[in-house]
Amino acid sequence: MKFSKKAIVIISVMLILALLVILKLTVYSKPDENGGGKSGGAGGRILKVNILVVQPTEMTGSVRTVGTIIPNEEVTLVSEVNGRVTTIHFREGATVKKGDLLVKINDSELQAQYEKARSRKKILEDREYRERILLEKNATSRELYDAALNELNANKADLDLIAAQIEKTEIRAPFYGVTGLRYISEGAYVNPSIKITTLQKMDSVKIDFSLPERYFGTVGTGDRINFTLDGVKGKFTAKIYAIEPKIDFTTRSLKARAVALNPGNIIPGGAFADIELPIVRSAGSIVLPAEVITPDVLGYRVFIYSSGKAVPRPVQIGFRDEKQVIITSGLAAGDSVIISGIINLRPNSPVTIAETSARE
Repeated sequence: MKFSKKAIVIISVMLILALLVILKLTVYSKPDENGGGKSGGAGGRILKVNILVVQPTEMTGSVRTVGTIIPNEEVTLVSEVNGRVTTIHFREGATVKKGDLLVKINDSELQAQYEKARSRKKILEDREYRERILLEKNATSRELYDAALNELNANKADLDLIAAQIEKTEIRAPFYGVTGLRYISEGAYVNPSIKITTLQKMDSVKIDFSLPERYFGTVGTGDRINFTLDGVKGKFTAKIYAIEPKIDFTTRSLKARAVALNPGNIIPGGAFADIELPIVRSAGSIVLPAEVITPDVLGYRVFIYSSGKAVPRPVQIGFRDEKQVIITSGLAAGDSVIISGIINLRPNSPVTIAETSARE
C-alpha cells in the first residue's frame, strides 16, 4: 500500500506532537525534592537562604589608588638674556639658599654703559642746579630749567634700565632648595631656550592622585592618606590640602593633592606612590555586603525576606568599596535582607531560612 507525501507529513507531525505531550506529562508529574512540587529558585526547588537583620552601624573602609610624588617647589633655571657664561657658582646636588648667585653671564658692555651714564648724571645734576638758581633769581626762563630737569630724569631712567639688564646677567636661587644636574659649562653661550639646571624644594613633597567621581563630596581637605613607595621602606602619611573643584570630563575622575613632610629627603620626586585613603562613616548608616546589591532598571535593589518569600526592594546607595556599601534609602532597621543565593532568586519566589545573622 502506497502513501502520498501529504499523508506521510501528517503522520510525522502527529507522532512528534504525541511525544511532546508524553514528555510534558512526565516532567510535570515528577515531584520535587521538597515533596510539595512548589516552584521557587533554580530547578523548581524552594531555596534555603541566609538573612541579615540590618541595624544602623559604622562603616570603616579605605580606597586604594595610585599617585605621583612631585617636589613642593620646582623650577627650571634659564637665562633671561643672551650671553656667555663667565662663572658657575653652584655644585650639582648641593643645597643653596634663596638669593645665592648660581651663574654669572658676561656683562662687560652693560657695565661700560652704566659707567658712562653715571658720569653724565653728575654733569646733568650740576646743570639742573644752575638753572634752578637762575630761575629763582628770574635770570633764566622756565623752559630752559624744565629742559635741564627732563634731561636729568631721562638719565636716571637710563641708569635704572642698565642696572636691571645687569641684574638679569646674574642667575640667583629663587628659593631654598637643592640643585639638579648642570647642563652648561663656563664659556658656554646661553639664551632663554637653554636649560641651565633645576632647583627643587624637597623638605616637603606633594602627592597628586585621582579618585572615581563617586567620591566627590566624600573626600575633603584635611583628610589624611597613607602611601608607600617602591624601593623606600616604610609607610608615609600625607594630608590632603587641595581638591580640583570639578570632575575631569575625560577620565570621569576627581583630582586631589596632598602634602607630606620629607625629612632627610628620603622621598624622591617623580616616584610612583601606592595610596590608601581611609574612609570612616559615622554611626547611623545601614551597611550591607557589596555582593547583595544587584543592578535594576531604576537603579539598585536587594531581596527582603517577608512571609516566606523573596521580595525585591529598590534602594539607593552611597559610598561603597570592594566589600561594603552604604544604603542611603530603601531599608530600615530590622529589615531581613537575603544575603545568599542572590543569583538564583526571582521576585516573590518562596524561600526558607537557613541562617539568620545581625549586623551591629
